Amino acid sequence: MCFLNISLAQDITSTATIELGSRELGINEPFIISAVLKDVENRPPVIFPDINGLEKRSRSATSTVNTIDGKKIVVQTINQEYYAGKIGQYEIPDFFVLINGVKVRSEGTTVSFGVPESNVINTDEITYLPEPELNGEDVFLSVKTDKRSVYIREGFALGISLYIAESAPVQMEFYQFNIQLQNILKKIRPANCWEENVGIEEIVKRQVNIKGKKYTEYNMYQAQLFPITLQDVVLPSVVLNMLVIENKNAVNVQHKVIRSFRSLPRLIRVKSLPKHPLMDQVAVGQYNMAEKLSSALVYPGESVRYEFKIQGLGNIAAIPAPVIELNSSFDFYPPERSQEIKRSYSKVSGEMTFDYFVVPRKDGTFPLSRYFQWIYFDPVQERYDTLRSAKKIEVKGEDYKLGNISLSGSMGLYDNLEALDSTKESFNYKGFFKAVTNALVIILVLAMFWVFRK
Repeated sequence: MCFLNISLAQDITSTATIELGSRELGINEPFIISAVLKDVENRPPVIFPDINGLEKRSRSATSTVNTIDGKKIVVQTINQEYYAGKIGQYEIPDFFVLINGVKVRSEGTTVSFGVPESNVINTDEITYLPEPELNGEDVFLSVKTDKRSVYIREGFALGISLYIAESAPVQMEFYQFNIQLQNILKKIRPANCWEENVGIEEIVKRQVNIKGKKYTEYNMYQAQLFPITLQDVVLPSVVLNMLVIENKNAVNVQHKVIRSFRSLPRLIRVKSLPKHPLMDQVAVGQYNMAEKLSSALVYPGESVRYEFKIQGLGNIAAIPAPVIELNSSFDFYPPERSQEIKRSYSKVSGEMTFDYFVVPRKDGTFPLSRYFQWIYFDPVQERYDTLRSAKKIEVKGEDYKLGNISLSGSMGLYDNLEALDSTKESFNYKGFFKAVTNALVIILVLAMFWVFRK
C-alpha cells in the first residue's frame, strides 16, 4: 500500500512535461509556457507561475484524442501566455507549475522581446468589453457575452469579470472567492447549453479601456456555450461580495467592510435554423475539410484507407460522422475517430478525423464525392454548405476474383487458406504469460513480508 501511494503521488509528475515557446519574439507576441499531460482523461487544475516583468494574459487548453490499435490515447495541453511591457531581454529563473496540487519543475531560460511583428494578430486578445449602460461606475461586476443572438448549436462567449477604475479611491480584497464563484456559476450556467471552458484556477488581471476610462479587469470565469435547444439563454443577475478597506480617522487604523456588487442580467436569443431536411442533425459552425487516400489505384477486394478530416470553428466534440449509404460498389467499415479541440477565451476550434477502411467490389473509376458528403450550417453566411470529397479511386481487375487481390499477385490474408487445419488447438500465449507474471508478483510479495518479519 505504501508503494501504491507513492506511485499515485508521482502520477502527475511522471505524465506531465513543461514546454517553453519561442525565445525570440516581437513585443506584440506572447511567450508561451505549456503543460503537456499524457494519458489524462480529465483536465486537472493547472496554476502557472508569475514571472517578474511579464504579464499573464490569455490561456488556452487543447485536448487530443487518438485511437491506435483500439487503444484511446489522450493528451491534454494547457498554454499560458505572457506579454512583455517593453522591449528587452528577460531572465526567467527555474520555476514550478502547480498541476493538481503537485509541483512540476522546469528549467529557466532567457527571452528576448524586440520590435513588433506587423503580421502578428492574436485573436485571443481581441476581447469583448461590458456594454455602455454602466454610467461611468468606478467598480462594477459584469456578466458579458460577445453575441446577443445565436442559432441553435452556435457558440457564444461568456465571461464574468470585476472592473475597478484606476482612478477609484478604494482598496479591496476578494472575500471567500472560491465559495462565491461556485455559487455564481450554479446560478448562471444555463441547463440548455453545452459548455467548453478554458479552466481558470486563478484570477486573470489585465488593463482595459472602457469609453475612454482606464480599468483593471479581474477575469474570474470564461467559457464558450452552445445552445442545444430553442429556448432563449437567460443569464440572471449575480452578486459578488468584496472586502473594502476603509481608513478611520485614527492614524494607521483600517476597517474592513463587506460591499456587494451586482451584475446586470443578460438574454441571448436562440434562433431556429432555416428549413432543411437535416436541420435537426447538422453541425453549426465554420468548417472546411482535408482528406487523404492511401492509394488511388486498387484491385477489387483490396482495402484502402481514406481519411476524412473536418476542421474549423464550432462545437468540435459534437461533429457527426458523414452518413454513407449502402451501395454495391464498396464496403465501408466503421471509421476510427480522432479529435483535437482547442479552447481559448474567444473561440473553440479544432478538427475531427474519420479514418475509414474501404474495400472496392467492382472494376471502374469512382469519385468519392458520391459517397462522402458532409452538410453543415454556416452561421456567418447564414446558409447550409456541403463538404465533398475531391478524391477518386480507380479499381482495375475482375470483380471478386481472389487472384487479383493485390498488385503482387499474392492473396495476402487468404494465402494457403484451404491447407490450414482448423481442428488443431491453438496455444494461448497471452494467458500463459499472464499466469507466469501473476505468480512472480505473488512470490515477490511473499518475499517482501518474509524480509520485514526478519
